[in-house]
Amino acid sequence: MRILMIVSNDVIHDGRVLKEGRALHAAGHEVAFLGWDRSGRLPARAEWEGMPIHRVRTDGAMRLLPNDVFRNPVWWRRAYRLARTLPWDVVHCHDLDTLPVGVRLKRRTSRPLVYDCHEVFGYMIEEDVPSFVTGYAFRMERRLAPQADRIIAVNPAVQTYVEAVAGRSSVVVSNCEEVTPGPYVPPGGPPFTVTYIGTLHKSRFVLEAIDVVASMPDVRLVLGGSKALADTVRERCARQANTTFLGEVPRDRVMPLTRAGHAVLSMFDPALRINRVGFPNKIYEAMAAGRPSLVTKGLPMAALVEANECGLAVPYTREGLRDALVRLRDEPGLADRLGRNGREAAVREFNWAAESRKLVALYGELG
Repeated sequence: MRILMIVSNDVIHDGRVLKEGRALHAAGHEVAFLGWDRSGRLPARAEWEGMPIHRVRTDGAMRLLPNDVFRNPVWWRRAYRLARTLPWDVVHCHDLDTLPVGVRLKRRTSRPLVYDCHEVFGYMIEEDVPSFVTGYAFRMERRLAPQADRIIAVNPAVQTYVEAVAGRSSVVVSNCEEVTPGPYVPPGGPPFTVTYIGTLHKSRFVLEAIDVVASMPDVRLVLGGSKALADTVRERCARQANTTFLGEVPRDRVMPLTRAGHAVLSMFDPALRINRVGFPNKIYEAMAAGRPSLVTKGLPMAALVEANECGLAVPYTREGLRDALVRLRDEPGLADRLGRNGREAAVREFNWAAESRKLVALYGELG
């Protein structure tokens, strides 16, 4: 089966999309990617592990538009036209901002449409765009999602949401890590190091973590990522001897850096609706690496961590983080037990091999 995956980013930095493509390719399908290079600097054609990548690029008149709210309709038109030139049997749309393309293609060709819901899109954007844009996103999803032939949800909380919107069942394919075989490997010696590699947003407790660790000279903080706070994080880390900013981290460096630390920071603001339905990749990375997670108490991610005894759920405060760091630093036996539990959970259940089988089975139904 020829599968066209559409995603509104450059493809190559989206770990979930690449993992899904690899799994389907390994199962015998022909997979191609259609993405959006918002920078306008990447090649329009590329290849990854034998799978072609086609990109719409932000250039020309598209670059003159003030922001992506205005660029989205242009992206949809260009992506549709490009998709019409490519050979495919199924269109697989990653997230709501590609679904208009997929629905239009389905109407034109009568070929199956898969909607892969990574998050509740309206929740994700509501803090950054005017309310009328958020309202439009929710209405668009209610109109388009029911037209999908199959629906994938990234976790059970998102599954509950998207099934209510689409009026049909879905399959959960969690964004777990690929777990390499082998025994649990404990972290190295001091200093006690906590790691965060991901989106640098004000809701991720990154700036607060810098302040907390700055007052703990025997603890080290390693941060990596991009987006809104990158310059601020770089500047603040440069002021402290025990905080390090790596910039944007290549995908193949995330797990080695996670294993090199002693704990993983995954504290998300509980006031935001997007965080009430989210299971950060950081938790699955920490499990696979055998490192305890530090998560916000009361969120679904905390329930997962507590059920598997693979981290600490703490209040979303500086004091909460500091107390957790002191506890893990001063009780190495506890940190070791939590890390081992996470590794065992990853091997047993929370791994990409198990999740990818569900994805491949879904395509077996379409075939």
